[in-house]
Amino acid sequence: MSTFRRVRQLTFVGLIFVCSCGAIDGGSRGTGITSSLQGIVASVQTASNPESSVEGLAVGVQHRGVRAKTNSAGAFLVQGSFDGHVTIVFARRTDKVRAFLPVYLPSGGTMTLNGVHIDNISGTVAVDSQAIDFVGEITQVDCAGQTLTMLAAKRPPGDKDTYTVLLNTSSLVDSLGNPVSCSQLSNGQFAHVQGAVNADSTFGDALIVIE
Repeated sequence: MSTFRRVRQLTFVGLIFVCSCGAIDGGSRGTGITSSLQGIVASVQTASNPESSVEGLAVGVQHRGVRAKTNSAGAFLVQGSFDGHVTIVFARRTDKVRAFLPVYLPSGGTMTLNGVHIDNISGTVAVDSQAIDFVGEITQVDCAGQTLTMLAAKRPPGDKDTYTVLLNTSSLVDSLGNPVSCSQLSNGQFAHVQGAVNADSTFGDALIVIE
């Protein structure tokens, strides 16, 4: 599947989540910058029930006071002022579910968790795949190493979290869709990145649009 088609599908899935999720508890606070975490819980395993319901799970960002609940399809959307290394908590009082997932999210960006599997026995969460959508400022171009280092374009004062985008699995284009080479990039440029989150928290398989 081409990068362009994959990104269009991820965007479409994201729109479905936004339209289908229930009430949201929380929003942008303090900085006025809103980040989003969305996804679908595919399975919940507890000690007494290996196939518990995916509905009614509270999904929140630990220590940030923002949360939402999964609907009947397991979909959720959490929005608020959170970024960088944060821990996502999945919880439910009725069957004492409480499991944790660390993520690394650029400020003002959207992360999509595709196929969330909760194991309440170990308190862990596995995800089939993760996608990212954010606008960043390029701070380092490494054409030999095929990487970009970026800051979130929308970030609060003092936010120095950097994010690595892999160029060897991604496509670089300008705002008109014309190919851009790594040698044409420079520090201070802004780019819209839509791609996948790797196991080491780098981003790849991305469409990178230079603004």
